Amino acid sequence: MRISNTYTTKNFAGEIEEVSGKKRIAIHNENFYQTEINRFKVGDKVSINVTNKKPKRTLAQNRRYWWYLGMICQETGEPSAERLHALFSGKFLTVGMYKVLGETVRMKRSTTDLTVSEMIEYIMKIEAETGIIPPPLDDGNDYVVKR
Repeated sequence: MRISNTYTTKNFAGEIEEVSGKKRIAIHNENFYQTEINRFKVGDKVSINVTNKKPKRTLAQNRRYWWYLGMICQETGEPSAERLHALFSGKFLTVGMYKVLGETVRMKRSTTDLTVSEMIEYIMKIEAETGIIPPPLDDGNDYVVKR
């Protein structure tokens, strides 16, 4: 029986940029990328799959978000993370105001519909609004952007 020595990295995000007239991928989290690449030996043949399909926000991001809301509760004295969630999603995820049966309704996106990068931006907006720094990453499935 042969044991396979294959490894597939976790997904990581980047964006296409142009440098000196050539397109290249700028990795959003260089440290995470390097950690994944370090799993291979020098000389290993690898495959690269590049897609513009935007990954949905991760479960790690969701855990971090709710941890962050708990931190904001402690710092501000707000007793409810759910109310903070309603405040921030209404403020930063609103997609429109509509009349429904004669009443104005705020339509907002759910965090479950956000992409990884949109979730990062959402948390950064909350940080800018509150001045409270989010918790550190809880595992390698979260993505960060350079500030």
